Amino acid sequence: MQPVIDLLWQTLVNPNVVYILLIAGLWAVVLAFITPGTGIAEAAAVAFLGLAAIGMTRLPLNVVGLAFVLLSIFLFSLELKWPSHGAFLVAGMLTLGGGSFFLFRSEVSFGVSLWTVGATVIATAAFFSFALTKALAMRHVPPVQNPDAVVGTLGEAKTDIFADGTVQVGNELWTAQADELIPAGTKVKVTQRIGLRLKVARN
Repeated sequence: MQPVIDLLWQTLVNPNVVYILLIAGLWAVVLAFITPGTGIAEAAAVAFLGLAAIGMTRLPLNVVGLAFVLLSIFLFSLELKWPSHGAFLVAGMLTLGGGSFFLFRSEVSFGVSLWTVGATVIATAAFFSFALTKALAMRHVPPVQNPDAVVGTLGEAKTDIFADGTVQVGNELWTAQADELIPAGTKVKVTQRIGLRLKVARN
């Protein structure tokens, strides 16, 4: 059992592993804000960042490098919130790349590899580009019509209305009911929506 624990510990204090855990945790944080309420992204963020924090306590962390990495995620998030035609995205890539190279001080015999940094920067940019595309697509989706918006509008009784009848409101025909007999052709006002049925009164 001890050899397995030692192997896990050696893996956890590998700068490349700690770096990947840190970036994965920050991705999960952003996902938690984009898709709140699922609990999956939140749990992943806690797990990844917790493991990264354990590893960073055993490595000579460069606070400035870490600050640049965090700043890069903030810049990527700004691109999602306020699309700038890629300006924040490019700035985030440059900041992430610079912060990654200086994440650990020179006392570490081997820092984060160039391949790992390059792959991570490209993957992060792709991740946020995909998220930005989805966010922009959602903004162009027409808002769902509020079914209660029909309340207060005017219409016309197409049949006699009392316990049951038909009323036209705008271009739509609705099943309607009233507290009194309303003859066909009478102008009415919608006072309430009950499921797919309207309650109307004389206008």
